[in-house]
Amino acid sequence: MENQAQIPQKTIILSVIIINYNLEEEISDCLNSLIKTFSVIEKFSDSFEIIVLDNNSPNKKLPELERRFETNNIQFLYSDINLGFGKGCNLAASKANGRYLLFLNPDTIVTEDIFTSILDTFENDNTIGIIGPKQQTRKPFFDFSAGYSPNLFFEIFNLGGLGVFLEGLFIYALTKLSSQDYFNVNWILGAAIFIKKELFERVNGFDRDFFMFFEEVDLCKRVNAEGYRIIYYHTKKIHHIGSVSGKRNYFLYTVRTYASKYLYLSKHFKFPIKQLMISLLYFQMFTQILIWLLLSPLSFLKSKQKIKSFFYLLKHRMRNEIDLN
Repeated sequence: MENQAQIPQKTIILSVIIINYNLEEEISDCLNSLIKTFSVIEKFSDSFEIIVLDNNSPNKKLPELERRFETNNIQFLYSDINLGFGKGCNLAASKANGRYLLFLNPDTIVTEDIFTSILDTFENDNTIGIIGPKQQTRKPFFDFSAGYSPNLFFEIFNLGGLGVFLEGLFIYALTKLSSQDYFNVNWILGAAIFIKKELFERVNGFDRDFFMFFEEVDLCKRVNAEGYRIIYYHTKKIHHIGSVSGKRNYFLYTVRTYASKYLYLSKHFKFPIKQLMISLLYFQMFTQILIWLLLSPLSFLKSKQKIKSFFYLLKHRMRNEIDLN
């Protein structure tokens, strides 16, 4: 009997991982933009895959989307519980076949070839661990796509809610002054993160203790500790709507943001800076309560949710104990 010819398996260069929680409309737009962009890049015409993992969305609409995007390049996975962002990404990454991973938010649109230059940069420089593109925002003069590790300088300004904008202004200025396509930063915003799969597995992926927010800052910190650079590729752009889920529930958004930041500070700082940074975080909450009390006549529902979240955090000692399952 003659041996049957072996059908060669296609080589997957890039696995795009998207985590869904009630954002099917946004994912539909995101998938359409990815498919259109990949279709005009010869290198990626048949060497990419997209993995969409549903985090037990209550609306159960993703199967309908799956039928619309039935193709060999797109795989849909379903979790029985809400794993959160980090653990959801870890599960999807374990199913990925690509040499590189791109963790991409569902509320993003990719309209230009960000892939070729970024992956070529990885290939040409083995000191790079993570790369992120510019994530366009509607706010002029601020760039929140990347940044530097939490420090006393920015945290003091955050007492008035200004630290994050000061950092965004600083990154914006660097992009305008830089003569290079990219430069070193401490972290990349989690809406679009490129990393080699081998490196992601070596550092054990995202820390499972972070349910949502600051898991990308923690990942970048650990990758940097391994001796790799974190690169902000500001000349390559995606469109990121931003905080879609958060705008639907300011209470959950605020609780998870502050609880995750508290976890990050507790994990990566030591006495006495750790105690000082955590004290500043508590002071920030008190100043935020005052600010939202003053703003309540202008935005009553949002102010109510924000203030409720701060009292929740104080009661639960900065822990995120909310279970949606």
